[in-house]
Amino acid sequence: MKFNIANSSTGQEKKLEIDEEKKVRVFYDRKIGDEIEGHHLGEEYNGYVFKIRGGNDKQGFPMKSGVFANHRVRVYLKPGSKCFKPRRDGQRRRKSVRGCICGPDLAVIALTVVKKGDKDIPGVTDEEKPRRRGPKRANNIRKMFGLTKADDVRKFVVKREVVKGDKTFVKRPKIQRLITDRRLRRKAVVENIRKERTAASKVAKEAYEKLVHKLVAEKKEEEKKKHAEAAKAKAAKAKDAKDKAAKK
Repeated sequence: MKFNIANSSTGQEKKLEIDEEKKVRVFYDRKIGDEIEGHHLGEEYNGYVFKIRGGNDKQGFPMKSGVFANHRVRVYLKPGSKCFKPRRDGQRRRKSVRGCICGPDLAVIALTVVKKGDKDIPGVTDEEKPRRRGPKRANNIRKMFGLTKADDVRKFVVKREVVKGDKTFVKRPKIQRLITDRRLRRKAVVENIRKERTAASKVAKEAYEKLVHKLVAEKKEEEKKKHAEAAKAKAAKAKDAKDKAAKK
C-alpha cells in the first residue's frame, strides 16, 4: 500500500510504499480524521503523529468523508459536494465513492504530519520550501504579513520570475477585493446615479399621481353633467306628458 505524507508547515510531500501487512493493518477500521502514531510505520517515525486525510481504492475511486463504510457506495450528490462536478446549474447525480473507513482494498492513503517526532524525515521535514503562490484576497494578504488597512497590499503580493529565452517575466496574481481610490470614486458615482434615479422616479410618480387625480376629477365632472342633462331631459319629458294629458 502507498502512503502520501504531506507537511503543510514546510510545504513538502513524500510517497512511501509499505508491503508489510503488520504495519498496514494498523490503518484498518480507521476513518478520515483519525490520528495514527508514527512508530507503527517504522522506527524512523518515532514520536510522529499522522492524520488520515483521504485516499483511493485500487480502481481509483476517492474516499469521501461522512460515508461510514469500508467499501464502495453509490451516493446521490448535489452541487457543492465533494467528488462531484456539476455540468449545469442544479444538476444532481448518483456516483460511486469509497467510504471513509480504511480497509485492505485501498491503494493509496493520504497522511499529514500533526506532530513532529525525534528525527527529521528526508523530503518531509528536513527543509522548508517557499510558497510558490501566495494568497490573492486583500484581507488574506494582510493576515499573512500582519499588515494594517493603511498599508499597501500591492507591495506584498507573492510574485515569481519566469525566464523565457532572453526575457524575464514577473508573474503575480490579481488582488481580489482591493479597495482603491478608483474603486471608491466609481462607487461614489454609482451611488450618485442611484440617488438621481430615485429622485427622478419620485418626481415622475408625483406628476403621474397629479395627472391621474386631474383625469379622475374631469371624468367625475363629465358624469355629473351627463346625469344633470339626463335628469333635465327626463323632467321636460314628464312635463310634456302632463301637459298633453291636461289638454285632453
